[in-house]
Amino acid sequence: MTSHKTCAIFDLDGTIIRASSEQVFLSTLLSQGEIPIPNLLEWTRYCLKVKSLSVAKTNKIYLRGLAVQRVHEIVQRCFVDILHPSIAPHISDLIHAHRAEGRTVVLMSGSLSILVRPFHEHFQTDLMVAHELETVDGRFTGQRTSLHPYGENKAKLAEQLAAEHGFDLSRSYAYGNHHTDAYKLALFGHPVAVNPDRKLWKIAKENGWQIEE
Repeated sequence: MTSHKTCAIFDLDGTIIRASSEQVFLSTLLSQGEIPIPNLLEWTRYCLKVKSLSVAKTNKIYLRGLAVQRVHEIVQRCFVDILHPSIAPHISDLIHAHRAEGRTVVLMSGSLSILVRPFHEHFQTDLMVAHELETVDGRFTGQRTSLHPYGENKAKLAEQLAAEHGFDLSRSYAYGNHHTDAYKLALFGHPVAVNPDRKLWKIAKENGWQIEE
């Protein structure tokens, strides 16, 4: 009997699925004309001003005023038609293997919680950490309600989970694909770079981390 529990933390985009869940979602909203023009103009102006995709992605002004129920219906269609079919074939087996060995399975993604939740339910993961958005009177305000799980924030959130649930990170597993995941991966005894981008591949090689294509 060990005094500390262990976990396996999975990233979503590029790790569990090849696609970007938010790109699929945004493309669907745009193609269906769901985003009000003023929102789209304001978001475009913001994107041009910050000149950084990672910063631009944290701004969800394009969802401002949209009905939560309607967005959930669109998300469900995106999941069934596009996102679910793009799940990497071995992921289910890997999650089952971790669960069989007594690890708590965590889904941690910088993507919107409304997009992450269908995966959380599909895999029946134990915990979920995602980009939470504020809602007022059944509509999105476009504002965040918690720390955005991206880059160094993912490391902070992993440490918070460890403190809260008693996870021994030195004996736990973490999966990620992007170089910004390196902050989180470095905390774990078993870091795995999945389909890593060039920068993460280099970091993984230098640190002797496992690389999975």
